[in-house]
Amino acid sequence: MNFEGGVLAASESQRPLGMEIGLVTEDVPAAHARAVAAGAVAAGAVELKAPQVKPWGQTVSWVRCPAGILVELCTAVG
Repeated sequence: MNFEGGVLAASESQRPLGMEIGLVTEDVPAAHARAVAAGAVAAGAVELKAPQVKPWGQTVSWVRCPAGILVELCTAVG
């Protein structure tokens, strides 16, 4: 209603859109596992990239929620 011609639903795209929501947590592997486990049972996340430690020490992972939104799970940057 706000945009003439509608919008592109992120869930309809095969590839993640070029934007993400970042959620900071102290335990990325546990948050990632919970999100993916929820996907196996109901409408939870799909794993795109397993947790990894970046050269600067930050742990990050990426999942995609049922609405198609790309979500980065990460520790705070020190």
